[in-house]
Amino acid sequence: MAGGEGTRLRPLTCGKPKPMIDIMGKPVMAYIIELMKNAGITDIAVTLMYMPHIITDYFGDGSEYGVKLHYFTEESPLGTAGSVKNAAAFLDEPFVIISGDCLTDIDIRAAVDFHHAKDAEATILLTGVENPLEYGIVVTNEDGAIARFLEKPSWSEVFSDTANTGIYILNPSVLERIPQGEPYDFGKDLFPKMLSGGAAMYGYLAKGYWCDIGDLTAYRKCHFDILDKKVAISLDCTENGGVYMQDGAVIESGCQVTPPCYIGRGAVLRGGVKLFPYSVIGSDCRLSEGVSVKQTVIQRNTTVGKATQIRGGTIGENVHIGAHTMVLENAVIGEKTHIGDMCEIKNNIKIWPQKHISNETVVSDNLVWGDNFGRRLFGESGIIGEVNVDVTPEFATRLGAAFGAANMRAKLSISGVGGGAVDMLKNAFIAGMLSSGAKVYDFGSVALPVSRRAIPFYGLGGGVHISLARTGSELHLVITFMGKQGGDISRDAERKIETLFMREDFVRCEPNEITEVTTLYDYRYYYLREIMNEMGGSINIPVNIEGKEEAAQILSELGATVSHTDRKGIITAIVDDEAERLVLSDELGRLISGERYAALAALVAVRTGSRTLAIPTSAASTLEQIAQNNGARTVRCKTQKSQMMECMLKSNPVQCRLMFDAIYALAKICAYLSDSHLRLCDLADEIPEIHIVEREVRCDIGKKGMVIRSIADSASKQWQGGRVELEEGVKIINDNGWVLIILHTEKPVCRVISEGVSEEYADELCNMYIEKVADIAKESE
Repeated sequence: MAGGEGTRLRPLTCGKPKPMIDIMGKPVMAYIIELMKNAGITDIAVTLMYMPHIITDYFGDGSEYGVKLHYFTEESPLGTAGSVKNAAAFLDEPFVIISGDCLTDIDIRAAVDFHHAKDAEATILLTGVENPLEYGIVVTNEDGAIARFLEKPSWSEVFSDTANTGIYILNPSVLERIPQGEPYDFGKDLFPKMLSGGAAMYGYLAKGYWCDIGDLTAYRKCHFDILDKKVAISLDCTENGGVYMQDGAVIESGCQVTPPCYIGRGAVLRGGVKLFPYSVIGSDCRLSEGVSVKQTVIQRNTTVGKATQIRGGTIGENVHIGAHTMVLENAVIGEKTHIGDMCEIKNNIKIWPQKHISNETVVSDNLVWGDNFGRRLFGESGIIGEVNVDVTPEFATRLGAAFGAANMRAKLSISGVGGGAVDMLKNAFIAGMLSSGAKVYDFGSVALPVSRRAIPFYGLGGGVHISLARTGSELHLVITFMGKQGGDISRDAERKIETLFMREDFVRCEPNEITEVTTLYDYRYYYLREIMNEMGGSINIPVNIEGKEEAAQILSELGATVSHTDRKGIITAIVDDEAERLVLSDELGRLISGERYAALAALVAVRTGSRTLAIPTSAASTLEQIAQNNGARTVRCKTQKSQMMECMLKSNPVQCRLMFDAIYALAKICAYLSDSHLRLCDLADEIPEIHIVEREVRCDIGKKGMVIRSIADSASKQWQGGRVELEEGVKIINDNGWVLIILHTEKPVCRVISEGVSEEYADELCNMYIEKVADIAKESE
């Protein structure tokens, strides 16, 4: 069964369904039909929705391909499973489902035999992938039974590299689980419910080639893989020394063709043309004298003018590129676009179909529309970059519009600290938000925790905070996005903003809908007063404070003796520039930071009335002891900051503020010490020794999924009497400690975190898995 629509190739073509996208002279769906026929499947249903006549007119009844095609058209979108339900009358025996927009040579017959041998109700064909983040991950037991699904995980959630290919073998009984005439998906709806209901579901790890051509990078790559003979498909051409040519292709004298290359039917290469390796020239293309092409896919009926150079591009069909033009790496030119003479199309530029580019134009920004192919904006701490280099006013305006569009005309805040550069970008950001119809509330120049408290106080839908931070001698900009409770936004919300930003897919509001900015510069005083009201009585403690002036102001008003010079025998508090992070030194000069500070915060939280503690995956076991000793229950959360904040805001808001609001935290800790007649060193003595070691080991992005899967597979066998947790990364636990192997979200590294009964044991455990990760990565080379 073939089908599949979608939009991720939109910058290339706007006039055909994805199954009709050309690969080496014929639609990708033709290769799927040939695959089915080779597996002995000749009765094929095709589910259609978008422009169905293009497919039916091309393939007809299928007789030209030696098969019989049956078409089922959706009147409205029914989702992947709903569209199959629409063809239920055809499906009266076990059947194969395969997307019409993938290229594969997987042995379908072997997969069907596996399905029958396992007596499965549903079998999902799996394949190993280098980057699991873009796919649905399926985790299976040793016998192939499916244990778990992960839909497009983050690196911290990856512990397998076996991706769902979108190829399924199902029994007709599965159709009874799909509602009639309603949108319903396999991955989001049907399969999770089947798994939770105990259905016989298996994963078949298929051998062979598979590529989802749903995005531009994959589309180019599959052509190069064909030229490298990595996929066994039938090409309607002859090969001579790595040069593939169809009938009617003309190569004039003086041309230089370096294999591997492909030249389609009727294509003409004029004298002096140079085709470097991995050049794909579609049928009926015309390349004029002196044209140079390298690692590029050019679709049919495109003309290229004299002396033009194309490097690593993807060119749609019926495009005209003028003479002496440069098309640089990763550029995409949509179909029916006209580009004049002496133009330059910069790296990574996407030009939407049917555009006209005048002579001598330099295109350095996407023209009107982009697609979702681009760099990831968000890192582990929001968006970070250099002012006027990575983050320009133009960038900020576009980002503001994407943020506003993602929140659909909500009330949104903005704040920032850092002087003129931040003010400039704030204004640009405000312009973008207003253009998308958002109502903007400016909190002025306040610390990040103040913004976090103000958002729910005023009932806003979210906010953004812009600040400058220094790392060593380097100064960089940090943009933090917050949700309606004031915590960092989720990864899903980040993806939504990224998609809107990359595609520029946001609607501008009408001029009369643009509102004035509301200024709320006085909330800082409410914030300070709220803290003082909560602390109640006088604090009789001397404190030396380094950092934010607000912290000294609050403690002074609460009665503490505040000093700004180093004095022995008193507490020293260091508040960072954003007033989020607090580091303490007790009366004996002992530093309390990192895991020890997290334990101190947990202890103060439960001692002041909190009955629940949120404990991250990587936290010291001391937090569990603190909860147990003080009668508090625990909830687990992941290590990503946004997930920690969300969990803490729900289960223990005091703990959240102790961890992410340094001004509040210092006042709260000092108030507790004063009320309890304790010194900080006394409270610190109640915290057991913590032995945690954290290191990083290089792991190329293409190997991350494979490495973490190997670790997970071997863990339970090697650790006799221990247990393995797969909630985030791979955590292996025994009586003497634990080790957590987790993939870094940005860098090509694995983080290895270990805790032990002693520093030596934790260090040994960490080193053991550092070596294991390095060995696995090396073996795969």
